[in-house]
Amino acid sequence: MKTRALPLLWVLLVGIFSLGLTGCATGATVAAPAKTLPEMLTSAGFKAYPAATPDQVRHLKTCPPETVMVHGRKGTAGCYAFADPKTNTMYLGDEEAYRRFRNALEAQEQKIRERQMEDDPEFWTIWGHRFGGG
Repeated sequence: MKTRALPLLWVLLVGIFSLGLTGCATGATVAAPAKTLPEMLTSAGFKAYPAATPDQVRHLKTCPPETVMVHGRKGTAGCYAFADPKTNTMYLGDEEAYRRFRNALEAQEQKIRERQMEDDPEFWTIWGHRFGGG
């Protein structure tokens, strides 16, 4: 009985150790995927309104793509809108939601720029001599 328990215990320990290493390899070092614009808008406080009428669908198709539009009323910025003609959805938000969206967008763009600079292993071997390195 003892001879059989030892190999089983060994296999169990190796399995647990392997799972632990897998968790470390896929944990915090893996970069989170960038959010889409609609995801960023909703997390900033914009509300999604699917087009419910043919007029709304037609209007969505006339809006500029990938653009947050400002619709003013009585001299103020009353509403911020983002049309997504792919999903026939209009995202509407107030000034505070727009501010949160801009901050999130700038932060995401900065992370993407930094990741692009860090992820290029050939940079120094190819271009470093021009910068006094290599």
